[in-house]
Amino acid sequence: MSGKFFKVRNYDDTVDFSIILELYNEMSKHLNPAAIEITEDYASVILGTNPNLQQNTLIFGKEQNDILGFASIIQLPFYKEEWFVIYGIKLEFLKSELPGELIEAILNLGKKNNIPELYIQTSGDLSKLFDDKLENLGFKPIHFYFTMILDDFDLFIPPDPPQGIVVHSTEKIEAISSIVTVVNKAFEDSFLWAELRPRKWKKSLNALKKNHIMEYAIAYENTKVVGFCNSYFNPNQKLIGTINTLGILPSYQHRGIGSALFASRVEFLRDKGCKKINLPVDAKNERALKLYEKFGFHLKRNLTEKTYQLI
Repeated sequence: MSGKFFKVRNYDDTVDFSIILELYNEMSKHLNPAAIEITEDYASVILGTNPNLQQNTLIFGKEQNDILGFASIIQLPFYKEEWFVIYGIKLEFLKSELPGELIEAILNLGKKNNIPELYIQTSGDLSKLFDDKLENLGFKPIHFYFTMILDDFDLFIPPDPPQGIVVHSTEKIEAISSIVTVVNKAFEDSFLWAELRPRKWKKSLNALKKNHIMEYAIAYENTKVVGFCNSYFNPNQKLIGTINTLGILPSYQHRGIGSALFASRVEFLRDKGCKKINLPVDAKNERALKLYEKFGFHLKRNLTEKTYQLI
């Protein structure tokens, strides 16, 4: 199997998996400087210990043994049981015919393997050739995630904590089941959200901590966990911090708990020397957008992540 300009072959045992990770990380970081770097430990949690790469992964090159790009169809954790395309190509080929040929090949593979629903995500202005190809094939984005940035800390004004609520900062999660309950209830109506499983989530957090400095904020009413927020940064990535997974039990929302948790994460990252903080937000979540804007964050539309449904 081959495209017009590139040779396409199935993944096999001759392919070094570390090259796949390198392609993914290089492209991902180029599209979004604050993107999480995927290590082999983290990949083993996401893909499982024995991912079925040979059936669902394609390798692209000019010559038979070249590895200029890859695309793989996998089921991502923390999403419903649909299939997603993960991919990476060498940066010098971002403006070549490779993005278009990759999409055509992976679409054909999904149909060949009878994948019931298949999604692909693109990010930022540099994904234009991917977006152009998808839209030329008749696909339109079905969902958007924005990236918001805080790069002027003078705009940040921390609020007073709500009465009766204590926010505790920690580097280690003890009440994992209680926190998972909070997060699941907070996000149960979110786009393609799948119920978190405590053991799997804890493994992914521990893998992420191996190359990030991470701290959590947990909100308590007496001994009851009512809210949670995560923050981390990779000290090798120009001190860009990330905040995500801000969740409050529905019955405790609109009381300022989210603001208190969020403020504690901004202060943690600022105290650690981060010069910029980013966070992903569902474009449809107007309440969250307004909260983050209140803290001085602004939209970076050139980093918008788009989701397309291919099948």
